[in-house]
Amino acid sequence: MQPSIRELIKKYSKLRGYSFKPKFPARAIVRLEDLQKKFESGEKVSPEILVEKKIIRRIDGRTPSVKILSSGKIEKKLDVENCLYSKSAKEAVEKAGGTVK
Repeated sequence: MQPSIRELIKKYSKLRGYSFKPKFPARAIVRLEDLQKKFESGEKVSPEILVEKKIIRRIDGRTPSVKILSSGKIEKKLDVENCLYSKSAKEAVEKAGGTVK
């Protein structure tokens, strides 16, 4: 075999099967209507609290990052921390009197 081909073959993994690991971290999606149903006005919303209230689950033993989407309406004043959010979800939470950090 030519040396260049031999070097390419050496680089292939020796394990069987195909393993794929996504480049992005695990993310859970939460809608505003879920927050409206499960939280009282003035409560704090964070990924840890969402896991405690069983709205989301741990992924591989870790608390996933959370993205809040603006499906539904929210009328309660909530303090959202350590979550990703869509632009319209942020506006809806702030319009209801809550804060987004």
